[in-house]
Amino acid sequence: MTFLGKIKNTYFPSLPKKLGYSEKDTLVIVNIDDIGMHKDVTDASFKALNFGMVKGGSIMAPCPNFEQAIELWRESPETGLGVHLTLTCEWGEKYPWTPVLSKDVVPSLYNPEGIMWPTNEAFFTHAKKDDIKKELEAQIIKVLDTGLKPSHIDHHMNVYRHPDFLPIIIELSRKYSLFGHIPVRKRYKIPFIKNNLWSLRRKGFVFPDTLMGAYSGEGQFLSLDSWEAKYHDYLRSLKPGLHIVKVHIASKTKDLQDIAGMHDSSIRQMDYDVWTSKATKNLADELGITFINYRPLQNLQEKLMNK
Repeated sequence: MTFLGKIKNTYFPSLPKKLGYSEKDTLVIVNIDDIGMHKDVTDASFKALNFGMVKGGSIMAPCPNFEQAIELWRESPETGLGVHLTLTCEWGEKYPWTPVLSKDVVPSLYNPEGIMWPTNEAFFTHAKKDDIKKELEAQIIKVLDTGLKPSHIDHHMNVYRHPDFLPIIIELSRKYSLFGHIPVRKRYKIPFIKNNLWSLRRKGFVFPDTLMGAYSGEGQFLSLDSWEAKYHDYLRSLKPGLHIVKVHIASKTKDLQDIAGMHDSSIRQMDYDVWTSKATKNLADELGITFINYRPLQNLQEKLMNK
């Protein structure tokens, strides 16, 4: 190893090493988005969590199936769940939900039909900073009030592109000692992250080495074989470090398909199939991958912030 390499390893140890592993270890967090959105999402998510590779997920406090998600969590409280901060309702009046706070408290987060805005664009146009902050904090508190100690906060859809969103996430992450999931995959295209990355690291915020999510895939990936290959190729590409895979899991029932459509429900079913398959488990074992959830990152970030 060169002198500069020794300096780098001394002062900038890898995330696995900071977490108590070796620098040669490859750690992967497979995290399920949207738990609590719909019964067919919640049920399938907890089945995947019980399978073993997926060890954590993110729960949606404003959504209709929130209470069932909490009941299932109580049956396995060691499950690492975070808060999926939610400010849009993409299925609109077909399957509506509202903010946790009432319209008189956060009026800019309600559309004319009395639910959340259905698109990112509508949210960007109407949402006000004070309302966003009040609602996001209320969602965290709603989860905490159940007795669940969240491991992290992340975001639903692309609301992080709102100019006020990421500063609020960072503030709430510190206030509630949560791992703040920041969209590192596109961080250099977001001025706030580009301008504050070094400062955030110095303040104790932790960033994974890579982030992967196949949810945006279009029709060319809609066969299970190609969908599985996309994930398997990603796993094979990983170098030692800490990596995050965001998945969307559900059973493709007629009810969910009628609400979400063929594309969305198919992707969620395929994510379930891939992450509960022996083929994926065997590949991960062959590659020496260790699966964890966000809890160790939460603990590390809290320790770094309190130095």
